[in-house]
Amino acid sequence: MFNPSLDVSGDAVVNQVPSHIVFATDFTARCDRAQDRAVQLAIEWNASLTAVHAIDDAGVAANASVRHAHQVAARRNAKRLREDLAGVEGLRSSVHVESGRPATVVQALATRERADLIVTGLAGSMILGVLPMGSTVMALARSSLVPVLVVKKKLLDTRSRTLVATDLTASSSTALRVALNWFPNGRHGLFHVIDPPYRMWAEDKAAYTRQVEQFAIGECARFAVEAAGAAARNRFDITVRDGDVVDALRPVVDQGDLDLVIVGTHGRTDVMNFLLGSVASRIVNEIESDVLVVPPSF
Repeated sequence: MFNPSLDVSGDAVVNQVPSHIVFATDFTARCDRAQDRAVQLAIEWNASLTAVHAIDDAGVAANASVRHAHQVAARRNAKRLREDLAGVEGLRSSVHVESGRPATVVQALATRERADLIVTGLAGSMILGVLPMGSTVMALARSSLVPVLVVKKKLLDTRSRTLVATDLTASSSTALRVALNWFPNGRHGLFHVIDPPYRMWAEDKAAYTRQVEQFAIGECARFAVEAAGAAARNRFDITVRDGDVVDALRPVVDQGDLDLVIVGTHGRTDVMNFLLGSVASRIVNEIESDVLVVPPSF
């Protein structure tokens, strides 16, 4: 039984739901689900909502008339969205159109508006990073100072089935506390992957792996308690798997019909991380559920 009154403490995370949400949109149908989710969460959390669209002149043809047409279309779409949001009862909203690289525009607005969450999305069947909005999502997921929710599924509520993917580091402890604070009535899972040492020398490799998994379950329970207090242990179903993180996570998400995977980042922006992709980036790319990426500094 989950206890919504659980006192979840931690210096690295705000102990309340977001009060201001930024919704990043490219005005195409692939952001419709993200828009619905942003509106839904804003109403449930009594948060204000700011929608933002970036006009990236670098991505538009050099011809001046084409650029002008692009800008006119953006303003027209912004007017329609402004009218749509104004018609939602109980929603405090605004719509901004600004010029610049999308990720830069979104992050700057989130900082200026003191937002607590950025919401965006792409259709789950698309590979993030091969589309303009996809590259924006990956840039935000890697460098945003506030959590980024990438929406893929049609429905999410605060009693949702959530899973925190953890490597038992400080960055994922922040993600764990966000799960408890933002979704206090949800069913939570804690997911961890192991790579059993010395397995190649074990006579019974399967038995040895099971032994390491049991030890890891205990480590996950201790991690939850250290991150969020003694009561947190009973709020998570712990799953430990062996192998590649994303390959092991995918069937857990699919079989459990999970709504949301929450993952922390390590805040790395070096060249190797850009080329190889972090675990968080792979989860955003390859897992079919919504993904909430939580930066360690949040």
